[in-house]
Amino acid sequence: MYPHSFWWHYLWIAPHVFQLVIAVMMIRRRLFHEFPMFLAYTIFQSVQSAILLVLDHSSAVSATLYWNTNWAGLLVTIILRFAVIQEIFTCVFRNYPALTELSRLLLRWTTGVLVLTAVAVTAAAPKETPFLLSGVHLVNRAVGLVQSGLLVFLFLFCAYFRLSFRSYAYGIAMGLGIFASVDLATAALRVWIGAAAGSYALDFVTMATYHCCVLIWLVYLLAPETAARPVQILPDHNLEQWNTEMQRLLLR
Repeated sequence: MYPHSFWWHYLWIAPHVFQLVIAVMMIRRRLFHEFPMFLAYTIFQSVQSAILLVLDHSSAVSATLYWNTNWAGLLVTIILRFAVIQEIFTCVFRNYPALTELSRLLLRWTTGVLVLTAVAVTAAAPKETPFLLSGVHLVNRAVGLVQSGLLVFLFLFCAYFRLSFRSYAYGIAMGLGIFASVDLATAALRVWIGAAAGSYALDFVTMATYHCCVLIWLVYLLAPETAARPVQILPDHNLEQWNTEMQRLLLR
């Protein structure tokens, strides 16, 4: 373990304090009906961070116990992040059931492929590799790719169909996508420069990015959503037509 500075402790604790604030605000505004998985993710991240902080500062806790707890928490986080992705798609396409069903189907297949890949990689890993390490981290990178793609897709989707960017679903997607992109970049740098070299600085980058993403979620939660305005003339790329055609294909 590295000796922890003031800023290390701040970046470890502050984002999760803000997440507790977000959780309380979501409960008070009854947003847990619309985003139950994101609320669960937010609360779990705060609780997990507190547990890891206590374990990290306890002299009676071994490094093995700490990292096993961390990896087990990462596995739960991965599952919750996938659930949040599905939740975002459901919210964005709530008025288009065919598109909602298509997104659900695609995410199920993606989840199945990632789980099988993780099992295969874990089985093929050297015996000295910790059991959870290889498979969980591989799936974590894959989920990061999915979330990065989600961010790009949602903003292209909004721009193409002229949808409001003020929806909280887009704020959640933006925060997850930015963090996933930076996390992927730092993981690639670790592979390139080695696990030890620059690891402390890269940890700071990842933690600072997560802090910024939590602030994005908080800002979107505080900002009023733009009311939907009726469109007098439908554009050529009418989303309702897309939904109708997709429904026709799914019913074949």
